[in-house]
Amino acid sequence: MFRIGKLFHLTHVVSDLDAVDQWYDEVFAVCRFYRAYMKPAVREASLLTIGDCVMEPVQLARVPGAEQSPIGKFYARFGQRFHSIAWYVDNVQELFAALSTHNIRLYDLVGKVVKEPQGKLAVWTHPKDTHALLEFAVIEKFSIDARLQPGWSAAFWREQHPLGIERASHITVLVRDLHEAKALYQDVLGGKLLQEEETPGQKRSAFFAVGDDTVIEAAQPLSAASPEGRDLEQAGEGIYAVTFKTKDLKRAADFLQAKKQRIAWQGPESLVLNRDDAFGMVIGFTQRRIPNDLR
Repeated sequence: MFRIGKLFHLTHVVSDLDAVDQWYDEVFAVCRFYRAYMKPAVREASLLTIGDCVMEPVQLARVPGAEQSPIGKFYARFGQRFHSIAWYVDNVQELFAALSTHNIRLYDLVGKVVKEPQGKLAVWTHPKDTHALLEFAVIEKFSIDARLQPGWSAAFWREQHPLGIERASHITVLVRDLHEAKALYQDVLGGKLLQEEETPGQKRSAFFAVGDDTVIEAAQPLSAASPEGRDLEQAGEGIYAVTFKTKDLKRAADFLQAKKQRIAWQGPESLVLNRDDAFGMVIGFTQRRIPNDLR
């Protein structure tokens, strides 16, 4: 049986990688450990850490035919927004066998159907089969990951940076049927249900611990007028937001505003940045600890 490990990265498709990299530097003081052009995927990307969470902003390469690539088609349809969640796994072959029994389609880097996983270092699901685009990669291939190096520590973001980020609290995935999403995260991916709750008139949620360090919020909108409902209507099921756990929400809010980041919504325990300021991402900060979260 395959085992899901650490979150590898959260991918975000962007229009201008240089601008996004600068924004990450100024707002989050990231540790960037990769920036390169990948010819087969016709894309440029960075890999950077915010505490122990890795983000991957990706820009379609400016080369002929790039718009026909998987990233090109995604960008043409959705523009700037979250693209996929990637996890490390110990064995792609066992993952392939397990997911195939649930009729989950798998693809390679260039969008070709994977019928034989032998030699594959990473595979991607069909988003219609898993409520969002998911990637699974063999950890040994990515030894450049800063978090895997001797002496790595996320203490700077927790103890010294004004945002006081302890970790990624959770990644929100919008779904049309919460019952189906629960079956995926528990029965197929081996996640543990932590908490179920409802925000009246907005959404019904189930939080799952997946792999070594990730919490996924599967959220079913209850109203087409809610932010989640509007996004589900416009873009369909998929990754909606990432929320960071902060030690001090007021200090984080003051710092964000000093960096000219507009706050779209703020409550007693949480806030959400203006999506335009975050290059199409929904990014939240919260002081709340998810019930039963042991991280």
